[in-house]
Amino acid sequence: MIDFHSHILPRMDDGSKSSEMSVSMLEASYEYGVKTMVATPHFYITHDTADKFITRRSASYDALKSHIAQHSAPLPDIILGAEVYFFRGISKYDGLPKLAIGDTKYILLEMPFERWPEKYLTEISDITEETGLIPIMAHIDRYLDFQKGTDNIERVISMGLPMQMNAEFINAFFTRSKALKLIKDGVVTLLGSDCHNMDNRRPNLGQALGIITKKCGGDTVDNIISESKRLLGL
Repeated sequence: MIDFHSHILPRMDDGSKSSEMSVSMLEASYEYGVKTMVATPHFYITHDTADKFITRRSASYDALKSHIAQHSAPLPDIILGAEVYFFRGISKYDGLPKLAIGDTKYILLEMPFERWPEKYLTEISDITEETGLIPIMAHIDRYLDFQKGTDNIERVISMGLPMQMNAEFINAFFTRSKALKLIKDGVVTLLGSDCHNMDNRRPNLGQALGIITKKCGGDTVDNIISESKRLLGL
């Protein structure tokens, strides 16, 4: 399994606070069957330029690799990316390609937690037209309530963009049926733990995969894995 959304790089954001914590998160993820994790630390244009972000990310990753080298147990592979917070003018930002996931043309895009105006939807569409990059909508489940009474989610879906869902939306009893419907309907094709630590936001894909397998069948999990590999070129 591929975890498409994680905050495992130490001291990059509000995620892992140390290399030791990062290794614990990687260990837990591997036990849940995760073989690859996409490291997606937060990128805010108000805090960083792309170049400064990449420099910080490289230092964090190097520190983690040094710690992993002392670790004998198997751990997931790591692919570097970013969780890019939406901003006006993002489609024309020349640093955006540097924030893509690995060597792909995909970026993980986090949208504001509010009702999106028309200009936001236009900007999302313009990202591909202007840069050739394809946004993956981060944790689509977290926007649903904000977009009630609009057709914003349907319009984003109609753009053909990949949708990532957080495992918590599947694991939580009161949102499970909605989560599984989005998966069964083919709206959501990528999963992520969005893990930040080993406490309240720990790796949790194992439970979600068990629920999907039980309710939707193993073929659905296989399809999610295949799509994840396809996007990453694995």
